[in-house]
Amino acid sequence: MMAVRDAAEVDLPAPVLELVLARARSMWAASGGELSPAEAEERVQELSQGLGGEMLGLGLSQCYGRQEGPERPCECGARQRFVSYRGKQAMTVLGAVRYERAYYHCTHCGAGYHIGDEALGLEGSSYSVPAQEAIALVCCHVPFAEACALLRRLSAVEVSNTQAQRLTEGHGQELEQALSVERAQLFVGEVELAPAEAPSRLYVTLDGLKLPFVDAWHEAKLGSVYEVVPGEDGIDQPTTVTHVCGAWEGPEPFGERLYQEAARRGVERTAELIAIADGAPWIWNLVAEHFTSAVQILDYYHAAERVHEVARVVYGEGSARARAWAEARCQWLWDGGVDRVLRSLRALRPAHAEGRETVRQALGYFTSNRQRMDYPSYRARGYHVGSGVVEAACKTVAAARCKRSGMRWSREGAQAVLNLRCLFLNGRWDHHRQPCKRVA
Repeated sequence: MMAVRDAAEVDLPAPVLELVLARARSMWAASGGELSPAEAEERVQELSQGLGGEMLGLGLSQCYGRQEGPERPCECGARQRFVSYRGKQAMTVLGAVRYERAYYHCTHCGAGYHIGDEALGLEGSSYSVPAQEAIALVCCHVPFAEACALLRRLSAVEVSNTQAQRLTEGHGQELEQALSVERAQLFVGEVELAPAEAPSRLYVTLDGLKLPFVDAWHEAKLGSVYEVVPGEDGIDQPTTVTHVCGAWEGPEPFGERLYQEAARRGVERTAELIAIADGAPWIWNLVAEHFTSAVQILDYYHAAERVHEVARVVYGEGSARARAWAEARCQWLWDGGVDRVLRSLRALRPAHAEGRETVRQALGYFTSNRQRMDYPSYRARGYHVGSGVVEAACKTVAAARCKRSGMRWSREGAQAVLNLRCLFLNGRWDHHRQPCKRVA
């Protein structure tokens, strides 16, 4: 078997080889010494990161920081002159790393330039591209202070709460800009996002939730797009769910955002498209504009909740009559009897103003959504009749990150974090982030 030293001596300069062997001896000693297995593992990890950091610093200095000659062109049109080599400390996934790079200065305009900073993504920052990615990835899942503590505990990345927020929101805003450009191109026909293989049945579902912003609570909008497979009971089972979230934006821009995601999932080529949601008018206006071919389904459980609200107000909270009245009408709905429910509502004669107003609103609700409540037909075709997918997403995608105690968001900050969160949950993190790491 070839010895490690024999292979390494061919490629490594003597100082680097000496460094590697010294650290290897320390790791070997830690592995077989007086430490417990857990302590040995942590010590070897620490030594490995230290070695990696030193090697990275030497490599960056050699490959990216070397002088390119006595002069180089300056943006002002004059020439920058080489001054000296200057050190820079960067925070990387291996911890703090110091490297040397050539510094040039222009006497004409006063501009300075460090060789390598641009290629390494360190212009205006002391965090490497992979370190920034790690920070953004953790911060889009947990609060900034908690993320910083996790990064310190589980990696060699040290970052302050403020810096973590700045870096994370910056990456999320860059993503928003990229999505906005793509969206504009999509709507003028310059790009096509459809997958190679069209889904046979695709669902679009959407909802709103309140999030805390700096001035007050405002509605964020969240949409989910998903494919299905047949369940054992004949009802569709969700698979491959993706999400988009609009932080404090109106139905029009959110509609375009949701259509963009649906286009990526093959909405224009699917054999069947189903839109399912609660009864908010903005939702169905949006569906009518962007998903004209969709089978529209009003979430059954929201409809049943409206029935129970009428029963509580008219017959009294918790009363046997209220319960009996509501259960009967919910069964009518389940069986496709929305017209029967409407007749029953019209027959009510509440004695007080609150009851009359509740009945009036319920009549409007069931009348406007009447064509979306053919539940027996939907079930016979295996369709969902509940919008549980998007309701769960409101909690797990948006509220779990942005609705914690004491949080207050700017519109841009919330959108940035939710963009990154959706990017990861949608399984597209590497697709977006990997190109950012490649040297031009």
